[in-house]
Amino acid sequence: MAPRLKFLPDALSRTLLEFQQEGILFGISKNGRCLIGDEMGLGKTLQALSIAYYYKIEWPLLIVCPSSMRFPWIEEIEKWLPDIQPHELNLVQSGIDASNIKTSKISIVGYGLLSHSGSRLLINCLKEMRFGVVIVDESHYMKNRKAARTKALISVIKQAKRAVLLTGTPALARPEELYVQVDVLKPNLLGSFNRFANRYCDAHTEHVCGGKIRNWNTQGASNLEELHNVLKTNVMIRRLKRHVLTQLPAKRRQRITFDLAESEAKKQLGEVIEEFRSACKQVKGSSSSQSQPAMDTNPLFEMKRLATVLYKQTGLSKVWKQS
Repeated sequence: MAPRLKFLPDALSRTLLEFQQEGILFGISKNGRCLIGDEMGLGKTLQALSIAYYYKIEWPLLIVCPSSMRFPWIEEIEKWLPDIQPHELNLVQSGIDASNIKTSKISIVGYGLLSHSGSRLLINCLKEMRFGVVIVDESHYMKNRKAARTKALISVIKQAKRAVLLTGTPALARPEELYVQVDVLKPNLLGSFNRFANRYCDAHTEHVCGGKIRNWNTQGASNLEELHNVLKTNVMIRRLKRHVLTQLPAKRRQRITFDLAESEAKKQLGEVIEEFRSACKQVKGSSSSQSQPAMDTNPLFEMKRLATVLYKQTGLSKVWKQS
């Protein structure tokens, strides 16, 4: 392990791979303001927590993430940062749930609340709090400069002394979507949006509606190699799995915990789970004709069918929670 990472808890420091250590040191070298664009599955969460922990004296820490990832973030914090006590963690549940933000070391907020019309109290509290460190997971959610959640986050991130943005899809082929993420970390690095668009988005005027309306198109790409070098030098580190394949361990599976509110989807999921359990009992031969009716179909085939349904239902539930 790199000597400069001795500040980390022992279990965390022992589990970090070489390229993850490099990512942490990169973030620290950029004074805690960086974008980690590693491909999915390369441990961006651990790198972000490590960088944030380096600046622990400057906390409170704010973590913004998709709603479905709030509980996995809590699990990772509890697993790797043992000195953080349960009462120091604050999971924001609604747009008016702002009472614990000022007294918590770590607050976790889902993107959905930042775009909700009833979250004015929460958004104002986040802006007034002046967090020392901010982590923004899946930061490509900020690609739309005019979206309500983007506007709310820009103010919070710019006020923070340290900010770590995480995205597995940094949209290098569509620079327009990168502008907000980079500008909020390093203001003036890319200049004004107009200047950026002309240089890197192949911006041009086009005529639509039969030539009656002039539209400025910024959805293209130009000078990408130059842009990539600017990003790599100043703010972004990105590794693909093929780049670090020799360092990766055997495939690891992770349980993702998420809260599913009362809904028709939850009811359907519960019914499928019960059917799956029933099929398992049939296979094991532990059920009797009195306690459990026999199935008309082969229970193994039924288990395979239900497993597919479960996969689909849980996937739909996660997609629903992203909003």
